[in-house]
Amino acid sequence: MRLFAALWPPEHVLDHLEAALSGVMGPAHSGPPALRRVPRENLHITLAFYGEIPDGAASDVREALAEEATTTAPLHLRLSGSGSFSERSLWIGLAGEVPALTELMGACARAPYLTEEGGSRRPRPHLTVARSSRRAAPGGPAGRSRRRGDREALGPSAMATAARALAVYRGPDWVAEEIALVASYLGGGPGGAPRYEVLDSLELGR
Repeated sequence: MRLFAALWPPEHVLDHLEAALSGVMGPAHSGPPALRRVPRENLHITLAFYGEIPDGAASDVREALAEEATTTAPLHLRLSGSGSFSERSLWIGLAGEVPALTELMGACARAPYLTEEGGSRRPRPHLTVARSSRRAAPGGPAGRSRRRGDREALGPSAMATAARALAVYRGPDWVAEEIALVASYLGGGPGGAPRYEVLDSLELGR
């Protein structure tokens, strides 16, 4: 079972974001061919990624997250700005109580079964809204660097253009009141997207 901890923005925040994304990239299913929008139901802010964990071990992760949740007050946040990671994913940033959010991310990363991948990066709160839908052409030069491969995976600057257009985005304020413990099923959603199942919701500050 693949697990991660996340914050889920409320519907009015997603409504506002969807309007902005559609204005920049068009409707969800007719955007630039180089970009693949993340389905609305999958939009979230990852706190920590645990990867594949042993059967029956989700309760251990839940217990650790519940302990952190009780010592963390609800967070006042808003979606703000944009950027991209290696031109493979387009994200919207966060504003508001970001230091407290970053601290919560670090606390969630101390839960059991965190993968090396999930714990090796400096926390940067964000919400991924699109990914590159292009791949390097088969039969390309062997042994090329990952950095070069990342550049070649994208076509023209559709992602950079979208990131620049969304840099001025400012969403409505909202209060994050709970941590979601989520199971991810790769390829289980529409169009081959992951399918997410919220296993538990842990209230902050209680």
